Amino acid sequence: MVSGDGSASSVNQPTPTYSTQPGSSSETGDNVIPPSPGEGPSHQGSVVRNESLESSMRFRIVRLELDNSPYLLDKARGDYWAQIRHELDHVSSQRDSNSLLEFENRDLRIREQKHECFRLFNRVLSEHPYLAGQAPYKPNEVFDDFLDERRELLDKQAKEPVVEKDKKEIAFLEGLRMDLQNNGPNTILPIFNPTSTSNR
Repeated sequence: MVSGDGSASSVNQPTPTYSTQPGSSSETGDNVIPPSPGEGPSHQGSVVRNESLESSMRFRIVRLELDNSPYLLDKARGDYWAQIRHELDHVSSQRDSNSLLEFENRDLRIREQKHECFRLFNRVLSEHPYLAGQAPYKPNEVFDDFLDERRELLDKQAKEPVVEKDKKEIAFLEGLRMDLQNNGPNTILPIFNPTSTSNR
């Protein structure tokens, strides 16, 4: 999500209210963090897992990892999914399981959209090198700051539920992706120079 320190290598997202534990560093993400002795899921038999959505999310995370996405919090390959799986293995009710999975899926959609926008942003820069000279500082950092500011504006709408803010952010990122595809330089210049005439 669009909050963090503004650098391309460290993009923070709002953290779910569920506690987290250090993840596994397996290359494929197959390994789930083992419980400590005497611990383990207390809900066995009471929570129905959405295996289809979990499988889809794991595949999407692997795809981002293979692309070396800067939007996975610098986690080692496999750790991002392992941490989610660990949380799912330790929820206490079906409601908590559904809420966690919905949150993580929404959060992943935001990361995917940001990654695609970032990819298109860099492609436009490579095709039009003069644009980099218009940036007030490192182009990638300017781009991440731009995304951060958009999320901050949404977060200031305190009365609106987080889920609605997330949906608006996803819609914004989808629009930005289309603009980068169709308008290229005309989309990037206003990001580098917000005072220029632009809707962004």
